[in-house]
Amino acid sequence: MKSNFYKRTFIAALSLMVSFAMTIFTYADANVFKNGDKSAEIASIQAALEKLGFFNDVCTGYFGEITEKAVIKFQEENKLDADGIIGPMTIKKLNDLTGGNITIPSRSASARKDTTKVNVRYKIKKGDTIWDIAADYNVSVNSILQYNNLTEKSILGINDEIIIPNVVKVIKPSPVKPAEPVSVDNASPAPLQDSSELGNIYEYNNDVYVVKEGDTIESIAEDFGVSAESINNENGFGSDTIIQIGQEIKIPDNPDKEAAEDSGGNPRTAGEKGEYLDWFEEVQHMFKKGDEGTVTDIDTGKSFRVRRLYGGKHSDTEPLTSKDTEIMKSIYGGKWSWDRRAIILTIKDSNSTERKIAASMNGMPHGGESIKDNGMKGHFCIHFRNSKTHSGSRVDPGHQKMVKMAAGL
Repeated sequence: MKSNFYKRTFIAALSLMVSFAMTIFTYADANVFKNGDKSAEIASIQAALEKLGFFNDVCTGYFGEITEKAVIKFQEENKLDADGIIGPMTIKKLNDLTGGNITIPSRSASARKDTTKVNVRYKIKKGDTIWDIAADYNVSVNSILQYNNLTEKSILGINDEIIIPNVVKVIKPSPVKPAEPVSVDNASPAPLQDSSELGNIYEYNNDVYVVKEGDTIESIAEDFGVSAESINNENGFGSDTIIQIGQEIKIPDNPDKEAAEDSGGNPRTAGEKGEYLDWFEEVQHMFKKGDEGTVTDIDTGKSFRVRRLYGGKHSDTEPLTSKDTEIMKSIYGGKWSWDRRAIILTIKDSNSTERKIAASMNGMPHGGESIKDNGMKGHFCIHFRNSKTHSGSRVDPGHQKMVKMAAGL
């Protein structure tokens, strides 16, 4: 009798232990989103918070202070642990209230991503900046500066060599054999690899793109001059599809056609034509970092003031004031958009002569900023003749079409 009692007690205790262990495992395996993270899921979360009235900003997929404050407010009003971290309970409540299907990838799923990191030996080319290089390889500017003992004011010459630390490399079936490892501040050493050997890591061709760290459907669409919807349709993705590092994505054909549709098809109202000048040979030397100018939209005739932030392959640009941001946003119908628009940039050259240059802009805030009170969180891009995208160093057909339109060609 006593033996049966002890046996039942042992079995009950064992069951509780197993149940507790499974609960811990499940929770430990669940990922969370917090300040500093960036992903397509975060963009969906921002959209859900916006729908519920807790978020009133651009759904960029970046988890910053604005998103954190919105999450805390949502958690407080729904009697959740108000820690500003998006975990399973917060996701469940968001899905319940919006009818969504947002999920968080597990840590174990992330660990299965077939990736590694390498330190890349890079030789400086004409037009390169540390900001562009950092954007191309998805690392921070500070990591490059610190590793190479540089400052933001350091001047690099053509053919100078630097090391880009901890670049995420997608492992392909026949990876390039790495050279001897180089350590970073006593951290685990990463293999050193020459940038010329990285052709099999990030693939850019006519119709296939390999996803890298930090990519979203929207950012890939912006880079290739197509719409996010067309990429989803081409690949059979849903609105909640999660893309993974190393995944191959088909890029839709005929980006020129899509760019033309994105432009709105309005008749050109401005009789003015801009000079059709090459970015690398002429414009970047006339419109230098920190310089100011005036953007005039070809279709609407509206103008606003801007300042060049940085960017070696095109101009990363900010509106000067909140009023300028309002005008820019009104050109896009009151909403931010990746759509390309034909514009004329008016500046003064080194001889104080006014120059009107044919260009193309998109209307989506992203990345860094230097003007904190202009109503835009980030900057937008202005392209010129033969300018290129940061990621992939591509000449964007959609932007080039708009540049030609601004030049009257």
